[in-house]
Amino acid sequence: MATDEEQMRQHILAQATRSFPKAFLMEALDRIRRAYLEEFSAVAHNVTTLAEQRIFKLNQDRCFRIDWELHEAAAAHGLNVTAKELPYNKWHHTYVTAGAFGLTQSYVPRAGDLPQPAKFRDALAEAANCPRLPLDDSAEIYSAKEFYALFAHTPVGRRFSEDEQKLGTLMFCVPDRTMKSWALSVGVPEIIALYPADEKAKKEDRTVPTWRRDKDAGSKKA
Repeated sequence: MATDEEQMRQHILAQATRSFPKAFLMEALDRIRRAYLEEFSAVAHNVTTLAEQRIFKLNQDRCFRIDWELHEAAAAHGLNVTAKELPYNKWHHTYVTAGAFGLTQSYVPRAGDLPQPAKFRDALAEAANCPRLPLDDSAEIYSAKEFYALFAHTPVGRRFSEDEQKLGTLMFCVPDRTMKSWALSVGVPEIIALYPADEKAKKEDRTVPTWRRDKDAGSKKA
């Protein structure tokens, strides 16, 4: 019999595949993978940054870039997205809502770590109670969600080198109520694999083969 933790894990995964379009997850993964490569290259070729400071600049620039990539991927697939939601420490985090989820992103040093500080994720649950102005974002984005998830991304390693600063993992994480551990932590590619195969791949190719068409045409001519 499945444990309570395993049942919750399966419930979250089922809700994730219902809430997020597969194409959104695929595009977000592709964008974030590319962002890691491009931001490393930009910092590596920046002559006004000291060598000793490059890893710190990279971490900062990458965070801005991936917030933008997440925003663009969500908007491209019709999801509710805003950067006005939680200005924590003078930072506006991209916040996406889809079905049962509210979603943000954060760099973490190692897979499984909780990003620090994580207080802005505590505030997500309280956002629905805040009064909004008529010109604010869609009211749906402020509604309370069953889960508050995180794209937690990590590089391959820690040293400032092209090989070690490629995207290592992109995890879909849902923290527990204490915000001290994960109720679910699974790679985004694993979630993508849970979706049904594309309809086009399921259908038989009913196109008449070229040799058959040629044969039939020859018979008619005869």
